[in-house]
Amino acid sequence: MNKNITLKEAIQAYKKTLEQAGKSPRTLYTYGMDLEQVQRFYGEDRKLSSILKTHVGKFMKSDELRILPNGRPRAERTVKKTYRVMKMFFFWAQSEGLIDEAPIPKIGLRFEED
Repeated sequence: MNKNITLKEAIQAYKKTLEQAGKSPRTLYTYGMDLEQVQRFYGEDRKLSSILKTHVGKFMKSDELRILPNGRPRAERTVKKTYRVMKMFFFWAQSEGLIDEAPIPKIGLRFEED
């Protein structure tokens, strides 16, 4: 695959891989929604390889992830699920040769509010 792939293209390829692996329609839907959040934050045309560990940290603290459209805080378990889906996506991208290293910090991110 192409190392100059955009985030949007990589997400589409990942979702296709999940579908081919026989994931349930519900899983495909919820993972898709989580990855849409990631895409909105970074921008669909962003090169996948340009996303670094520091950028992941910024996403984890962002209103895009932590605040619902109605202004209320997103449930912590939902935040954790989105992070888990994003991690799986980046590790998949690494395994496919799309990026050299998944931009996931080696130590766990703290999920409590600052």
